[in-house]
Amino acid sequence: MMESTRESAFSNTECRVGFQAGTIINHGQITTVDNQYSSEKLKSRKHSVLQRLYKTSYQEHKDRNPDRVPGTCEWFVTHPRFQEWQESKSKSLWVSADPGCGKSVLAKYLIDSVLTNNKSRTTCYFFFKDDIEDQKSVTNAICCILHQLFSVRRELLSEKILEQFEIRGDNFINSFTALWGTLLSVARASNPSIPSNESESKHNEIVCLLDAIDECEGSGRIQLVKELSKLDGPRGLAPNLKFLLISRPYSEIRHGLIGSRQPRVIHLSGESEEESEKISREIDIYIKARVEDISTQHQLESEDEELLLKNLMSIPNRTYLWVYLTLDLIETDIYTDNIGISEAITRVSRTVNEAYERILNKSHNFEKAKKLLQIVVAAVRPLSLTEMCMALALKNDHQSCSDLRIEPEARFRDHIRDLCGFLIVIKDSRIYLLHQTVKEFLVQNHGVPAQSVQASLASSSPAYKDISNPTNGNPGPGRQYSFKLQDSHLLLTKICIQYLLFKDFEDHPLEGDDMLDEYVKKNGFLDYSAKHWTAHFHESRTILDQTAPGFRANRSETESVLKLCDASSKRCPTWFRVYWTTVTDRFPGKFTTMMIVSYFGLTAAIIHLLETDTDQDINLDSKDDTYQRSALSWAAGNGFDYVVELLLGGIGGRWRNISVPFRTGAAVDSQDLYGRTPLVYAIWNRHAAVVNILLKGRAGIAAEDSVKGTPLVYAFCCGNRDIEELVSKRGAKVDLHSDRNGLTAMLFSATSKGQEPVLEFLLKTDKVDPDSRDESERTPLSYAAEWGREGIVEKLLETGKVNPNLRDKSGTTPLLYAAARGQEGTVKILLERGKVDPDLGDGKGRTPLSYIAEWGREGIVERLLETGKVNPNLRDKSGTTPLLYAAARGQEGTVKILLERGKVDPDLGDGKGRTPLSYIAGWGQEGNVKLLIETDKVNLDERDIKGRTPLSYAAESGSAPTVKLLLETGKVDPDSRAYEEFESKGCTPLLFAARKGHEAVVRLLYPQTDRVKLEHHNEHYNKGKALLAAMEYGQEMIVQILIEEAKVDPLFSDEFGHGPLLRAIKADSENMVQLILNTGKIDIDQKLHERSTPISLAIKYGSMNAVRALLKAGADPNITINPIPLLQAALEGNPEMVRLLLENGALPDSKDYRGRDATRYMHLSDAKGTPENIRLIRELLDSYSQRVQRKSGR
Repeated sequence: MMESTRESAFSNTECRVGFQAGTIINHGQITTVDNQYSSEKLKSRKHSVLQRLYKTSYQEHKDRNPDRVPGTCEWFVTHPRFQEWQESKSKSLWVSADPGCGKSVLAKYLIDSVLTNNKSRTTCYFFFKDDIEDQKSVTNAICCILHQLFSVRRELLSEKILEQFEIRGDNFINSFTALWGTLLSVARASNPSIPSNESESKHNEIVCLLDAIDECEGSGRIQLVKELSKLDGPRGLAPNLKFLLISRPYSEIRHGLIGSRQPRVIHLSGESEEESEKISREIDIYIKARVEDISTQHQLESEDEELLLKNLMSIPNRTYLWVYLTLDLIETDIYTDNIGISEAITRVSRTVNEAYERILNKSHNFEKAKKLLQIVVAAVRPLSLTEMCMALALKNDHQSCSDLRIEPEARFRDHIRDLCGFLIVIKDSRIYLLHQTVKEFLVQNHGVPAQSVQASLASSSPAYKDISNPTNGNPGPGRQYSFKLQDSHLLLTKICIQYLLFKDFEDHPLEGDDMLDEYVKKNGFLDYSAKHWTAHFHESRTILDQTAPGFRANRSETESVLKLCDASSKRCPTWFRVYWTTVTDRFPGKFTTMMIVSYFGLTAAIIHLLETDTDQDINLDSKDDTYQRSALSWAAGNGFDYVVELLLGGIGGRWRNISVPFRTGAAVDSQDLYGRTPLVYAIWNRHAAVVNILLKGRAGIAAEDSVKGTPLVYAFCCGNRDIEELVSKRGAKVDLHSDRNGLTAMLFSATSKGQEPVLEFLLKTDKVDPDSRDESERTPLSYAAEWGREGIVEKLLETGKVNPNLRDKSGTTPLLYAAARGQEGTVKILLERGKVDPDLGDGKGRTPLSYIAEWGREGIVERLLETGKVNPNLRDKSGTTPLLYAAARGQEGTVKILLERGKVDPDLGDGKGRTPLSYIAGWGQEGNVKLLIETDKVNLDERDIKGRTPLSYAAESGSAPTVKLLLETGKVDPDSRAYEEFESKGCTPLLFAARKGHEAVVRLLYPQTDRVKLEHHNEHYNKGKALLAAMEYGQEMIVQILIEEAKVDPLFSDEFGHGPLLRAIKADSENMVQLILNTGKIDIDQKLHERSTPISLAIKYGSMNAVRALLKAGADPNITINPIPLLQAALEGNPEMVRLLLENGALPDSKDYRGRDATRYMHLSDAKGTPENIRLIRELLDSYSQRVQRKSGR
């Protein structure tokens, strides 16, 4: 009895299959996968993800901090709470400290020496820094943690995570929620599912150290702290994931971490007298080490060293920062002022602020130092040395880059140190403040995230008693050293504007995007000033300033802004194009000045334009030619409510007590390219204040855009309560529980047209089915896939509510639509989700591999083959395989992939009988032809339904290497004949090559041709036919090769009696006629076709060049064999031919055997001459007759 069959799977890492003797019955497909290739591909995918996670140089930022002095930080490592945290399952330990207490040095020590990576622990870290844009981002922090984790433990980078990264791209790495979820899932994956004991549960724990979380940007810090609080809850989200957090002791952080239990906290100022004493002793160790270094370097006497040490240790409430500053100042005093240690000690600062004041007192140019510090404090990102040098060098009278005096970088470094001493540090040629406390020292009313540290915490825990320290011992710096942050922004505003107004950018503007990088590099301060001048402009004044009654900006400043934003200038598009690199959308063409100032919310400039535009030349409703958006639309989308109000209120009178000339305001419902009004953009970006102003200005809420969306629907989809209420006051509401508002129609339209914002709104309502079907049974995913809307496809798949394998009425899936259109990115996304069947065919029987192979998308072909779920030999209804489609389209790379990795049958033909080799040879793809030959599985001489072979197609394409390869096999017939309507005996490869003029191929083929004599034909029949074909197609070089090298008989004639000379005459080629006559085998006056001489035939065909060649070769122009040449020319009505004959000795009075002369011939019934030509011929005959008579008369 037969055993029941069952499916079985096996893994074969050697790519070999062995069977014992016997019978194997296979009812399916056996697919072997090249594991080495797959392994390399997986390695490449992981490497790509790691590259994208590497957002900042996290190791360099860690190493910016100095190493600890041996003997310090020990009290922390031995602290019971730290040790308890290390040994327990506790998730978070918060280490708090006041400024200058060595938090970052401790963090670096813990990472490098205490919490090092080992078999049971992986440590990751991130150092936040609020003066570095990239180091403030919480998403960058999680990216860097994941990068470290996956770098150490590559196995945790699973297929699922790879797919998420590949599908969502930048959307993933910019999403805190997605990144945090990935970290939790990785932590769970690294933990034994059922730990048997405490030590096993600690196996593979992940420790994340985050330094200075108080310097993380606000919203990101709130998100982070919120999620961290959940880790300490009872749910145990990730048992092996632990965090060590370091920051200042802000109550905001403490309250956020409370969660379900009191957070474990260690305060670096000490939580008891005993701990404070330990900390003090470690600071003394640090002091002793530094003093010993100074003593050695400056060769101090032992008495001086002891005196210095004693005095430093007598200062109460010492911190590491204070020690660092104080000793650096002492070193400077000793070196520069040449004073003794005793006097240097008398100058010792008692607080950090006093140290900062002393450093600035030493500056040789305080005003310049202040300017530099103002720039550093206000800069959006750390400036490079080059940028800072240019900013400082700028003077009021400078008008071009050539006016700037730029110091060499090395000298400028020293100059900065002379100006600001230790307040500034330079790392990788970028300029930073020494410490966060420097900013707090310099900036008046510098805010902190919470109230006073001691006041906020002392009441809630004895650990936070008011321990005075050198940082806060001084209520504040002297007025001469401080400045307002607003003033710093104003300074940078002026610097940026003046630089952008340089005539360089007007005289030598940026010509195009392809030169942008080089142009920016050439102009050192352009990148910063173009991207950030408007941010500094807004920060240099409050919103209240700009909207206050009677507000007037400085006139010269406004004029500078308007000059900078003058769209008719060349400088404006230059800086604006550089700025636009920060925007993801296409650069807008034909932006007007009003659009630019509205886009950036430059109110004073708008008021000036309106006040001075007395002739109303400014059209407030002008639109750019890319998005068709007006100034009002751009201002509304960017949330500038005061600009929106001003643009709408242009009817005259006063705006907030400002006189505005009488004019019509901007059209409130101006529609853009997509039919969207300013109100839509305000709603999309959730600018409630702008929405309110637009509604007061009677903005419509029912106008449909290109996807049938209205402001009304968007308002109730945006998730903003304020906006919903504002629209509701208009007496309108949307019933999101029904589809009366056409939400599903909007969904289909948005997906087809790639309108991602609309899709996001609709999906958030949760009132649309992302897998809806239309009358053709197509889904939104189907349309998005077909049109390559990658972002839409990603968002639909992310919902988890769509079936990517759904077929429509034609049997086509989203993957098939994408493949048929060659949408490589979309196909990749669908495949990498892992939920599509990659081998489902459509109504024509074509699979995704079939379409993608035809398009030549090599990466996707590889990906499909890697799945092991596709049949590369599957024929569609026309009998065509993926390999055949790729070969027919000449997709060389795809053919190679299929041959090398696809396990394809290389000799399957299509409905026309053509094989892959036939197509590949026709495209002249030598490498792939060689691959096919080496398989030894193809018929090299296979004929298609026209009788053509691969050699025939290769010859016609002119691929000499391919022809040579095929001939060298000895398995092809060089005389094979293809069937053609006008070639009764068929066309040989040589004939195809001769027609096309492929000289190299002809030289390869003619020695191989005519090896077998055809019955009743000349032994050179095939070469002769090729010669005739070459003549017919005017291929003179081929004719020369066949006559002079191949020695084709010039007397050869085909089955129709056509010979080479006749073909040369018909081709009217003087060279070809001469080549044939040069053989010496032709009787120039013999009768040829139609019983005519060569010259008479040439005249009949109107072949002037052939007649000329025959006459030069000695043809008789008066030959009496009918038809006589001159009479034939007259019959044809060709005056130029008559002239040529007469010039070469033809007798003008020639007559035929019946006595008829040229004049009579011109009037015969079959004569072709026009009246004009007859007249010309008569004049020629008369003229030459007179010449003959004059000659004979002599």
